[in-house]
Amino acid sequence: MWQCDYEKEPFDMRLFWLLSIRRLWIVLAGALAGLILVGGIYYVKNVTLGGVIPYTMDSKYYLEYAVDPSDQQTYSYFASYTWNDLLKSEAVVAEMLEELTVSMTAEELTASFEPELISDLRICYIHTTHEDAEKVREIDRVAGQAIIAIGEKQKELLEVSLLDRGQPALAMPDLRTLRACVLGAVLGIFFALFGLGLHEILDERIHVPGTLARRYGVPVAGYVSRGGKPSGELEAQLTCLLRDKRRIGVTAVNGELDLGGIVKLLETLEEKEYASGGAAARGRENQERMREYTAIPGLCQAPEAGEALRGQEGLLLLVQADCDRGKAIEEILRLFGQLEINVDAMILAAADERLIRHYLWGKKQFGSETSKC
Repeated sequence: MWQCDYEKEPFDMRLFWLLSIRRLWIVLAGALAGLILVGGIYYVKNVTLGGVIPYTMDSKYYLEYAVDPSDQQTYSYFASYTWNDLLKSEAVVAEMLEELTVSMTAEELTASFEPELISDLRICYIHTTHEDAEKVREIDRVAGQAIIAIGEKQKELLEVSLLDRGQPALAMPDLRTLRACVLGAVLGIFFALFGLGLHEILDERIHVPGTLARRYGVPVAGYVSRGGKPSGELEAQLTCLLRDKRRIGVTAVNGELDLGGIVKLLETLEEKEYASGGAAARGRENQERMREYTAIPGLCQAPEAGEALRGQEGLLLLVQADCDRGKAIEEILRLFGQLEINVDAMILAAADERLIRHYLWGKKQFGSETSKC
């Protein structure tokens, strides 16, 4: 009897990628959504709401250190932290405020400049930033006067001299909108593929015959495409699976499936096989008898069809590709088991022939050689 263990079913990566290619619009939509979301948030935060672009100005000073008379060694060099404490001490800030020609608070002043020793401990940079270009010049001027005055007071320094002084310029922000958009697009693609993978795991619909046979353990004779074309192996597989059975019932999981059309197709295949002498494979007693296919409504739609199914010598179950859910297939197989009706084979109906062909690409083509019993 069939047994279905979804938790043990392997993830079909090949089928997943083929279905993802067909749903490429979802991946592109995810990329576009991520681009707009991440890139848009970054742009609004850093450009639209980024505030007024400030002005900056840099001045460069040379620090000449004194020598300790006791050992003729240079005094300890001042680090950036020391210069920051010296230039932003209360006494020095008070002197700088008195020298300013523009109105400014002590907090605004100390927040507008920063002393830095980038690589050489004898070169001090004063980096000034403010929204007003005139205030930038004033802050740079008084900060330069302050560092020169400190050089005259500290015994560790002989002299502090100006090397270079720039001009106020707009501090262009380091905007990386393009990178943010690319990151958003990549994240969008990732989450789109993740969603498609999760959907594939949870989806119980059947797309290829192999999944149908592996999941339910019932032989799959082949498939019939959406255009009504049978797979190359269907005729030979029916001969092997049905053998000497003559009256064959054809039923479906889905009540909307065209049973009559499938039955006519099977009868055409039977006539073709009989004309080619394939009837001999069924046994000597049935060499002159063709199979009779009878369309019988599904048990889920017509419970009274059980007696008609029991009266047949063989049974074919049609599963509609990309339509019938796994629980519906399980239910009809359960009903067959209760009625002690054996399913000889299943056929995947309304299958996507192109998908199956691509799925089998690179392997021996399914049905390229008819199997022999």
